[in-house]
Amino acid sequence: MYRFTVRPSDNYSMRIAFLSHQWPGARMGGIGAYVRNAAAALAIYGHDVHVFTLNLPADARGNAPASVTVHETPDLATSVANGTLPAPLAATINAAGDGIYRLAIAQVLTDAFLREHAQQPFDIVEVPEVESLGLPLLLNRTTTVPVVTHLHCATAIAYAGNSITLGESERLIIALEFAAIHLSDAVCAPTRRVVELTREHMGASITADIIPHALATTHSVFTSPPPDGPVLFVGRLERLKGCEVLAKALKQFLTDNPTATFRFAAPDTNTGPGGRSMQAFIESTIGPALAQRVAFLGEVSRSTVDVELAAASFCVMPSLWENFSMALCEAMAAGRAVIVGGGTGSVEIVQDPTLIAERGSAGDLARHMTRLWRNRDERVTCSRAAYDRVRDLCDPVNVSVQRVGFYRRTIDRFNTSGLPDRAARLATLPSSCAAALLPALSSLTAAACGFADPTARTPGTRLLNIMQDVQSKTHRPARVTLYGAGKHTAKLLTERHLWESQGHTISDVIDDHPRFSADPTFQGLPVRSIAASVGSARSGVVHPPIVLSTDTYEDQFWQQTAPLRELGIAVHRLYSKGHPS
Repeated sequence: MYRFTVRPSDNYSMRIAFLSHQWPGARMGGIGAYVRNAAAALAIYGHDVHVFTLNLPADARGNAPASVTVHETPDLATSVANGTLPAPLAATINAAGDGIYRLAIAQVLTDAFLREHAQQPFDIVEVPEVESLGLPLLLNRTTTVPVVTHLHCATAIAYAGNSITLGESERLIIALEFAAIHLSDAVCAPTRRVVELTREHMGASITADIIPHALATTHSVFTSPPPDGPVLFVGRLERLKGCEVLAKALKQFLTDNPTATFRFAAPDTNTGPGGRSMQAFIESTIGPALAQRVAFLGEVSRSTVDVELAAASFCVMPSLWENFSMALCEAMAAGRAVIVGGGTGSVEIVQDPTLIAERGSAGDLARHMTRLWRNRDERVTCSRAAYDRVRDLCDPVNVSVQRVGFYRRTIDRFNTSGLPDRAARLATLPSSCAAALLPALSSLTAAACGFADPTARTPGTRLLNIMQDVQSKTHRPARVTLYGAGKHTAKLLTERHLWESQGHTISDVIDDHPRFSADPTFQGLPVRSIAASVGSARSGVVHPPIVLSTDTYEDQFWQQTAPLRELGIAVHRLYSKGHPS
């Protein structure tokens, strides 16, 4: 464990706030891991650090750093359930699209921050550009506190990396994130490359301070990788993460190296060709013979990742658009060499040309993998260098000194001309931002005034239609199970009045996320695993129809319900069109 040494000359305590939708063990993503690490490092360094996020399950709450104050605020679905948010208003928010829903979440976190700020003012607030969490605060002309935006990987970059066609909803999300960056009092980023990508894909003129992420590690002694351990990928099975390229490279690597095995510690996504399962694409690419040497673990706990890293020979994370991967840093901290893709922020972290494959080249990636697999001495040397490199780059004390210096410079500038500068930046927002916002704003206004049906095109309406179809066959109100306890389900449950007002109910939720082992509830609904559901159905328990309440993992969940469908249990897709249900 790191020992933190506070430098007396720098020990000026600041009151610092982070706003984050993500949090480890509750809502997945690298932003949550970054916020947790940065907050813990700053707190140990002597600062009063607060994190504002949405409600957490018990185990995630218990794992928060003791030195950091975590403020939980109910999300929209919880607010509807407890009666503090009128259900029709929540439906109106949903009707305006995903961008407005994200802005509503930003407002929820902003209000929680402002209540605490009124009791004891903060010196500075840090927000991610993703989901434009800082925008309500930046547009609040009565709150004089500097807001800094930390660049992670803007949604525009993710859209490009996953080849997403931009429609009205996508353009709105990009515009909101652009505005959050443009209006910010200062910008920081962990790598130069993410600044370049943000400029390229958002057309943003950005000046940013480069500050690495902090990472405290429990690996106090370097341990050499096992001679014949599996090769490991940690992250998400996503095109953005280079999984299409990795699938083709893996076929060549496994063919050329008959004793090699590979493991994916990663959840599936629908970013494979045709918008289908990436895991299915990888399996079809490598073929059934090689598939016997590949394991897909799904989304696993932090402790399981540590076990996998200890057993691995080396790692491969060939992202196409990476910013500052915490999975990469954690692998290096465990003493494992990691092959990465060129032209990404990962290059700045690894800083070893022998571990950088040509971006997007399956052949070059396979060559790097084969060389490292066959050369045991090189693998140990690279692993030791990775172990030392991440401890130098991500040392929490040094990173905290850099971040505090950045905060202080921002505060000094803000105290001189903060609000007038914000007003001037607001006047220079490009017309494309207004063009993206106006359709959603018009839809929101029409629905709020009663001139349009706020539930005409929402997930809740689709679920209600499924329930009504079930009712037409059973002649009684529908009772269904949702499969998926993530952000899509949280958004869906803001509209629970649609079906509950007609007597329909959701009985429970299926989800295999490790966080539900300690607290098997989600939004007041019981959560059980897919294995438990299959087991009870096979034992003769009557199971209600299942609705796949996820967009990201829909194909994966469809495949996992095959045993239930074989038993005659109806399974419905909520988001896809033209797929069997």
